[in-house]
Amino acid sequence: MSSNLSLSYASTEETPEEAQKARIHILPRRLKGLAASSGKIEGPCTILAGLENLHKVEDGTILVCETASPKLAVVMHKLKALVTERGGPLAIASRYAREYEVPAVVGVGRIMETVRDGDFIRIDGTKGTIEVTR
Repeated sequence: MSSNLSLSYASTEETPEEAQKARIHILPRRLKGLAASSGKIEGPCTILAGLENLHKVEDGTILVCETASPKLAVVMHKLKALVTERGGPLAIASRYAREYEVPAVVGVGRIMETVRDGDFIRIDGTKGTIEVTR
């Protein structure tokens, strides 16, 4: 029986304040969202904390963001895949993903707190699933 969780431990050997920040994260390995644009892709992800950082998005990025806006259109041609924490199949992120033929999963609850910049993820835009492999 395979587990749907992975354990990540951040250890610090610095100051007592930093040691207090050390914590154990129990991470879901599979997350479910809504299928927005078909296709499967895997690779390291890039977290977009705010739309003001769109200029930092590089070619071949699997972009993970909280929500999409029309501003996302300027980088869609660079994306390998798109994942959003909020939204649905009729949201603007979904429409852009289909238009640019980019696999996408939207409405993935807790994705922003689950993955970190550079984490390796697998996206299935047909089934609406994300697998975090770190």
